Amino acid sequence: MEKILQIKDLSIFRKIISGDTQNIIENIDMDIFKNEIFCLIGESGSGKTTIALSILKLLPISFDIISGEILFEDKNIIKMNKEEMQKIRGKKISMIFQEPSAYLNPLMISGKQIEESIKENEPDKKSRVIKILKEVGLEEKHYFSYPHQLSGGMQQRIMIAMSIINHPLLLLADEPTTALDIITIHQIIHMLKELQKKYQMSILFITHDLSIGMEIADRIGIIYKGEIVEIFKPMEIENLSHPYSKKLFNSMIGRYKKGERIKITDEKNT
Repeated sequence: MEKILQIKDLSIFRKIISGDTQNIIENIDMDIFKNEIFCLIGESGSGKTTIALSILKLLPISFDIISGEILFEDKNIIKMNKEEMQKIRGKKISMIFQEPSAYLNPLMISGKQIEESIKENEPDKKSRVIKILKEVGLEEKHYFSYPHQLSGGMQQRIMIAMSIINHPLLLLADEPTTALDIITIHQIIHMLKELQKKYQMSILFITHDLSIGMEIADRIGIIYKGEIVEIFKPMEIENLSHPYSKKLFNSMIGRYKKGERIKITDEKNT
């Protein structure tokens, strides 16, 4: 299979107030194939979001990449300048953030915010936006809705619409189901899988919940204290070798049946 993204020996540290440095990511090696959903799973602070932000060169100013390569279409993102990154961000690579209310403008209707994400100049952006709204499970009327008039799940659908309006090759989804109810979680996962097939894009899906990864992913990577300790396919879950991976599996063992993927059906999956 052809690789769309390759991360090689990536290490990132953070400068702290005392002047010392703290290792955040150490010697990460990770590939994402074309048309694949790769799920990165780990607890808060494990480095999941740092990896996603490094792919778009959006790391906080206190973070530094000290080694490694991030190859997208065989070009090293780390060495790209501002102009080169502007051609990639939001078009070839886009991102969904975990708290949509923090990224949506409360003073602008949702449709206009999606229109601002369209990279091409075209006369009828509104029709294109309404089409994408329907694809993410919303209605034409939501074009005119302000963020505060929408539920958390609807706000996340707006963010998803913004992220896929330019048909990216790679979508970075940073815990897009956080704080959603269990039914909405299942709906969002199903929708992302359908959109991934329709637009033939790759997805890096970040979560702390192994059961969600089992539902959506083609492959799963377990990250622990800044290191990827295991990569496997959902059907290989009973062959996990790392102690941390086994703990994650044991935490959801009651929701897993041998030879089947997890189905998100009850409150235990939140």
